[in-house]
Amino acid sequence: MSRKLNFIPNFESYDWIRNQMNEDLKYRLENRNKTTSFGRPLYERINVQLIMTQECPYRCPFCLERQHPMAGNNNFKNQIESLKKILDEHPNARLTITGGEPTLYLEQVRKIADTFNSFSNKTFLSLNTAGYDSNVVDIIDNINLSFNDYVHPDIKQFPNATFQTVLNNGRMDWKNISEIIENTNMDKFSFRFLSGLNKSDYPIDIWKDIQENAEVHTFRVGDFFVYATFDYKGKHARITLGDMYQQTHNNYENGYSNIIIHPDGRIGTNWR
Repeated sequence: MSRKLNFIPNFESYDWIRNQMNEDLKYRLENRNKTTSFGRPLYERINVQLIMTQECPYRCPFCLERQHPMAGNNNFKNQIESLKKILDEHPNARLTITGGEPTLYLEQVRKIADTFNSFSNKTFLSLNTAGYDSNVVDIIDNINLSFNDYVHPDIKQFPNATFQTVLNNGRMDWKNISEIIENTNMDKFSFRFLSGLNKSDYPIDIWKDIQENAEVHTFRVGDFFVYATFDYKGKHARITLGDMYQQTHNNYENGYSNIIIHPDGRIGTNWR
């Protein structure tokens, strides 16, 4: 699927989604011919994940950094230089600062934001945090505020933030999601499915339920992800599955759909 839809189509199994992922990758490899020093970018507004640090004061057992730690200790100078290199070739990149807990080092967050604003077209900048230091709201406008059974940040300290949580298969249902939206005093929500590296046919009922119960704005299947955005009871939400098994088994040839800056400044692509 190489385009966004304003509705969620009816499909009977997760095989349909995985087939669409394969078709999207095939389409982009056939039609994206620009080449950079990293390879052939599959998206104009490439997603850049800057894993600023692996350090975190919380110990959430499902954390990807705990299960599959990325390489390197913090090297803040190298992070900045790598970001400049990427933005030189991808001025329309979308940047997410993440971790670990990036607000452990607010001055580095500020330097990263300044670099992004100076060397890019300022397409989109966001930061993922569990709410360790609320002073970050003075640096970054788009804050994804993490909530789960182990982390409960103070909403009042992060006005305009997006409620972000990870859902496993057992909680991937409309009843759970709608109750969170209705009972949380926030206006924006981001739900992410907990996806492992093993092949799994994830439940599909959630997509049908969203179509039936909410006002759908976009539905999209990419090379390793599927997401929908929708409004429900005056609030805006996004629900995303990043299929890590699919990405690690895709044949990207010399293409790439995202870029990762590791804590030591090393640049990688496609979570490999």
